[in-house]
Amino acid sequence: MRILSITTSLSEDSTTLKLSNKIIAAATSAADDAGLSAETEHINVRNLSSDLTDMALTGFRSENLEEAFAKVAEADVIVTVAPVYKVAPVGLHTLFWQLIDEKALANKPVLIGSTGGTPRHSMAGETVLRPMLSYLKGIVVPTTIFAATDDWGSVEGGRNLNARIAQASDELIGLAASLHSVAADSAADNADKPDDAGAASATTGEFGSRGARRDPSINDEFDPELITPFAQLLEG
Repeated sequence: MRILSITTSLSEDSTTLKLSNKIIAAATSAADDAGLSAETEHINVRNLSSDLTDMALTGFRSENLEEAFAKVAEADVIVTVAPVYKVAPVGLHTLFWQLIDEKALANKPVLIGSTGGTPRHSMAGETVLRPMLSYLKGIVVPTTIFAATDDWGSVEGGRNLNARIAQASDELIGLAASLHSVAADSAADNADKPDDAGAASATTGEFGSRGARRDPSINDEFDPELITPFAQLLEG
């Protein structure tokens, strides 16, 4: 399982980076508990600021962006963490997701994290990032993680933060494991079928567009051959 962290840390020792690292550690631990081998990778969006600005202005996608977007496409699980300024995640972070391919997150489990000075900004991830990531076809787990200043400065705050991280990480890995299991079962079922299996269900005529074989003994009131033309009704 490849876990990718997309973090916008505006300094080398920011609380955003600390939160991202704690989430990745918890997700890795949850994967281990589930019997999964996890590989982690990190992208700091700050290092792509010039590339993102150039792409927004010119439409040109640099090699750095191509590489970053490719990592998103190849990852199995996404963790996205950003600082909140004036009730919204920093614009550089949202710009990354606004410029990526629309289906880059298709069917990928996503966990949202954010940091801010006050709990009043705790809904920023829900109101801004969740709709955006859902539009990109990502499957965002129910629990988002917001870390305010008080969460880092007290024992109780740290305990509550760790509990939220553990819950969200369990949701993330549980969802990833379920999707992987469904995909594996589907692949196994397809492998067991003969090459021509299901071919009849794709034909028209005796079959509905996606339904079962029609029973000719049953009259279909919507069959065009059984419907009296409107002009004929007027004549009567």
